[in-house]
Amino acid sequence: MWLILLHVAPNDTVNSVMNTKNFDYGSFWLMVDPSKAVVGVATFGISVVALGYLSVLVKMLTCFRRPKNAYLLHPVTSKELAHKVGKALTDAADRRLSSRVTSSTKKLASVLTHEESPAGKRIKLLMKFGDLALETLLLYQMLEAGSPPVLVGIFTFVAASNALACAAMMFVPHERAPLAEIFIDILFDFLIIIGCPMLVVLYCLSTFTFDHAKFAINLEVFPPGWFEQGASVIADAEQIAVIYEGLKSLRIMTALNFFTRIGVNITLCFRRRLAVDLIHKPKKQQSSVYPKRHAFGAAFLVVYAAMLIIFVEESVRTSSLACQPHPECVVNARRWTTLEDGSLTQCPCLMLIDRDLAPKTYAEWENPTNMTEKVAPLAAKGELQTVQLTNRYLGVLPEELRLCKNLRHLSLEYTHTQTFPAWIKEFTNLEFVHVESKFTSPVVVLPDDMFDDMSALTFIHFAVFIPMTKLPSFDGLTNLKSLTLAVFLLLEEVPSLDKLHNLERLVLASMPTIKSLPDFSPIKDLKSFAASDRGAWCCNGFLGDCDLRDGKCGVHPL
Repeated sequence: MWLILLHVAPNDTVNSVMNTKNFDYGSFWLMVDPSKAVVGVATFGISVVALGYLSVLVKMLTCFRRPKNAYLLHPVTSKELAHKVGKALTDAADRRLSSRVTSSTKKLASVLTHEESPAGKRIKLLMKFGDLALETLLLYQMLEAGSPPVLVGIFTFVAASNALACAAMMFVPHERAPLAEIFIDILFDFLIIIGCPMLVVLYCLSTFTFDHAKFAINLEVFPPGWFEQGASVIADAEQIAVIYEGLKSLRIMTALNFFTRIGVNITLCFRRRLAVDLIHKPKKQQSSVYPKRHAFGAAFLVVYAAMLIIFVEESVRTSSLACQPHPECVVNARRWTTLEDGSLTQCPCLMLIDRDLAPKTYAEWENPTNMTEKVAPLAAKGELQTVQLTNRYLGVLPEELRLCKNLRHLSLEYTHTQTFPAWIKEFTNLEFVHVESKFTSPVVVLPDDMFDDMSALTFIHFAVFIPMTKLPSFDGLTNLKSLTLAVFLLLEEVPSLDKLHNLERLVLASMPTIKSLPDFSPIKDLKSFAASDRGAWCCNGFLGDCDLRDGKCGVHPL
């Protein structure tokens, strides 16, 4: 149920888990709402799995409650029934009227009805290999997402132990241990499917630190709509980025996610059902689940475990060494990297964060460290998903950044950036954009079609674009939840809000030349609206009666 809620209402669910309901009017995490098709498919898959688990529970309860004498009416055992079915299928296969394909199919079915046959056990061993393949895919996704090493290590240990335990059970001399084998499989499946997601949530909860006292002071001191009232001002940017990606990884967002998550859950459901059958009918399977002393199968499992450990260890080690020259890269993909001496472009960086929140001198404020030569090599592999710079110089976005098609978070505060290239519109996966200029080097223009294909964007904060007279159209921002426009001294109008149906928070500050506001009626769930400092709409009758003696109706000091 929790996973279904995470897909249907991601922000509310994460707020409940992380206890952040009061942060930014419930819009602190800004999880992107997936399309209805993705939500429908994910909900359907999880619901099918939930119904499977429920059917196993019902079957278990009915088996325990059923009286023993109920079985007197069925003297034929399941083993005898399987033998009769197999004999019937074999006889059918011998009929001359059947085609060769039909005959072969029936013979195969006859063999598979004998659960204790060598062929049946080999089939189950192949199914085990399939389970391990799904677990390997899950682990690969964790490595590519740059998951914390502790989570990667635990998942690797569980997956490798799963393979080794299966290999060891093949050489246990006791032939009648199917229930033990199934329970061991269930244990490892449970650790992978249930334990690891729970561990991700616990990790996020344990690493999330927030200065509630400072936030309470900000709420009390600063007026509504001020940037200091935002919880993101207090929160640690690197910490929030890692937690966000961790919680996001629990959602089904792609076909591969669906295949791996639902696949391993169906496997666990199948094994639990089989375990209930064996508890209720211990004679149903008298020998082991997997073939005994199967040298090839055991060797394959041992080699798989060894290769998995080596692959993960080398992926973590080499990627860390590749990113060692770049301390600004706070999260990188755990990818096996061929190291080259002196190379600065081999780091598979996912998150670049470099923030100077308190410059010590005026010179540091006016002439910050130039980050162009840092951003360019880290963007060269096209892996960057997050770029956060505060009081660092980045006058022009380097051409290498264009390769980063999966860029999701762009935050440029006091970076002397005054223009954006035309290819900024190619970042169609952007979810978060925060650009705040300096008074001495403000942004002067944005491309007219910048937002046309940015349906994933949920957060925009634009501030101190002093000379800008026109903003791009907002029609492409169908998932936007938070919009802040501050210190636009020459802006002529706020673009239409007709397509911003999901907008929850709107802040307009220091926009003296705006004579009217756009229609708010298309916005169905606006939770917070703040207008501060001054605006012509306050004094020209647009809002109705207004005190013209108010200082906001005077001449703007700038």
